Amino acid sequence: MTSVTLRRGRAKPLWFGHPWIYSEAIARTEGEAGPGVEVAVHDHEGRFVGRGLLSPQSQIRVRLFTRRDEPLDEAFFARRIAGAVALRRRLGLPDAATDAYRLINSEGDGLPGLVVDAYADALVVQFGTIGMWSRQGPLLDALEAALRPRTIFSAAGSSFAAIEGFAAAPKVLRGEERDSVTCREHGIVQAVAPLQAQKTGLFLDQRENRARVAGLCRDARVLDCYTYHGGFALAALQGGAAQVTAVDISPRALEQAQANARLNGFAELQTVESDAFRYLEAASPRAVDVCVVDPPKFARARKDLEAALKGYRRLNALALGVIADGGLLVTCSCSQQVDAEAFERVLAGAAQDARRRLQILEVRGPGADHPLPPGFPEGRYLKCVLARVSDD
Repeated sequence: MTSVTLRRGRAKPLWFGHPWIYSEAIARTEGEAGPGVEVAVHDHEGRFVGRGLLSPQSQIRVRLFTRRDEPLDEAFFARRIAGAVALRRRLGLPDAATDAYRLINSEGDGLPGLVVDAYADALVVQFGTIGMWSRQGPLLDALEAALRPRTIFSAAGSSFAAIEGFAAAPKVLRGEERDSVTCREHGIVQAVAPLQAQKTGLFLDQRENRARVAGLCRDARVLDCYTYHGGFALAALQGGAAQVTAVDISPRALEQAQANARLNGFAELQTVESDAFRYLEAASPRAVDVCVVDPPKFARARKDLEAALKGYRRLNALALGVIADGGLLVTCSCSQQVDAEAFERVLAGAAQDARRRLQILEVRGPGADHPLPPGFPEGRYLKCVLARVSDD
């Protein structure tokens, strides 16, 4: 067993639940130090901390899987996968209205480096570490045994993949060869193409936020910026919106949004191919009742933070300008580097720039199928703020 010993004081976050060990926290490594090797971690006094897998090329050198002195073998991974399945069943997933959900949420399910999303009878797997990538055979065996999926797809590797030293291409890993899957989210039918889509196919962390928005759109004029495949726009149509405009820079994404609207028999979805900033700059003021702003990640690293905060402030100020008096803003950030407090400061600045009054009604995150360990703020990346906008 390879052993990792930490520097003095560096075990404290781990005792309080944090699952990552950074390279600078390690005093020494004894034994084999190859990619994906299982390691036992001890503090500077030799006390056992837990077991994890080694990522020699990453600044996150070890990700902990267990605080027990137990082997990370096939039986261990099968138990963790069975536990993740049992949790989703406890949460009522899947059900007749929803069969698209997060099955395994990496650190939150005690399986760092592994994300699995379920879409009806298919699973889409995304590997984030060399340790999980090198164990994909046993992991896929356990997924098949637990759920009997018709197809298991591989998504493109996460942003960590290149750093970790492997490349994952979208492809069918197990089961029936096919290009697309049809699934349901709160009764809305959607077609997913895991081999061509972003992430695993849909942004499932926004599922419950989309349902919340659906309940606020009766007879409303709705603008959905960065619509992708129409998630919030479709929810607004389901909720009885009078008019919905969906904006995205990708023509392929807009085509899929239109196709999804037709699948559900919704009234015609108005789509606009445009950069969201440019669209909002030219949009009529006070023209919508609900505006959704759900951009991609603006800050991928700490060095991007200042520019990201400026971008969020400008984007939200523009969005505030198109919302009618008494209307609603639904604004999101998926940048891990931007915490909830910083995001609220950005919104305060945007309100000042737009000369609008902003009342925060709710601050939301992912649904319960995206669990997290305690003491792991890095996992709380998604912020979704629902706010009322007014002129006084």
